Amino acid sequence: MSSIVMNELKTFDIHVEHERVTEIEIIDLLNEEKCLSFLRTQMIEIKAPSLSVTASMLSKRYAYLVVSSTLYSMVEFNCALHLPVKACALSKERTLCIQAGMCKWQEVKSMERETWRENVLRTLFSSHITPVLNILKKTSGVSSSILWENVAIRINSIYRKTLAKEMDSVKMERLNSDFHFLENASGDLFNLKENPLKQYLKIGEELIINPCRKTCCLYYKLEKDVKGISHCGNCPIKNKKIKARIHTMNEIK
Repeated sequence: MSSIVMNELKTFDIHVEHERVTEIEIIDLLNEEKCLSFLRTQMIEIKAPSLSVTASMLSKRYAYLVVSSTLYSMVEFNCALHLPVKACALSKERTLCIQAGMCKWQEVKSMERETWRENVLRTLFSSHITPVLNILKKTSGVSSSILWENVAIRINSIYRKTLAKEMDSVKMERLNSDFHFLENASGDLFNLKENPLKQYLKIGEELIINPCRKTCCLYYKLEKDVKGISHCGNCPIKNKKIKARIHTMNEIK
């Protein structure tokens, strides 16, 4: 991999394996017993009250590492790093450690971009993200809806941040095309019956008008953040409380 590529990856906390001490191989995370043990350790580390809260927080982090980095590369470079499960691990600091020799840089080259994109995203989701979320659900009991919306908010966020930059028309077209492809993909892309992201994906004006989530990621159940943050900015519970307060104030008037 070129130094330019690696520098870009490091902004998403992706490092070549020798640069970090690994905590768990992702292939081991897919083992129920090992996943449960890892979640119990993480629960203590992040001071979570339950395995379900721990799994939700882990899924948000993992989606940033693997999904956000891939989608950003697709728009920015028209390339994507193949991240097979067997080549990935998590460090104690929850960064992604990869075996560089197993992670090939996938370029469009002579292939039609639509065909290339489908191949990249099918591998990403059906062979990597879906199995990881499935084992987190099985071992922690957290709902699939929460886990998949955690992935969706990372997608919404990376596209929102990318759109906020000055982009040329070609990259803008790629971004919008990739978003709509994900939104309208069949469940087969994820190795599921239905598209688990569809109802949670938002872009542009829709995200500005309605930024709130449909499910709660359970962040508010963690011990209060040192910065005093008790809820996510797009928390549906916080939003309901605000609406209820406004409604009460209007009634008093």
